[in-house]
Amino acid sequence: MQDKSEPDHPIATLLARVGENWPEAATPEMALSLLVQRLARLLQELATDCLAPFGLSVTEFEVLAALRTHPAPHRLTPSRLYEATLLSSGGLTKVLKGLEAEGLVGRPAADGDGRSRPVELTEAGRERVEAAMAAVQAAEAPLLVGAMAAPADADRLQSLLGRALAVAEARRRG
Repeated sequence: MQDKSEPDHPIATLLARVGENWPEAATPEMALSLLVQRLARLLQELATDCLAPFGLSVTEFEVLAALRTHPAPHRLTPSRLYEATLLSSGGLTKVLKGLEAEGLVGRPAADGDGRSRPVELTEAGRERVEAAMAAVQAAEAPLLVGAMAAPADADRLQSLLGRALAVAEARRRG
């Protein structure tokens, strides 16, 4: 029978094996990295499942959500969307074409080439992303906040992960 103080998940098993067979690699940093990566994968799978009924991929959802976070008319240039979603320009172009074909975004006319034409969330896009966001949040809440012993734990974890992300983003920018 497993000790209830030890988590029951594949990463705990992996870390125990590393500790036994490769102790010099069993660092706190390795444990944190593996835990964060595994949680990210599981949340990605959960989001994929939640978004399927809305006909959205995670990438499409990210684009619509990025637009929704800006003030009405929820409009950004493709380059700003690229920065917000970390998609390649080719990948973003493909996603935008699909979203535009579904009537979830529009591309109002602007001076210059297609790269400067803004992308605007349509009413249908706003309704879809808001409904999808509610479904994703409802599914994630029990896994994230529900795992915390106290509400302050969630705030503390958010702060710590935010600081780690800031360091990683700064390194990425060079």
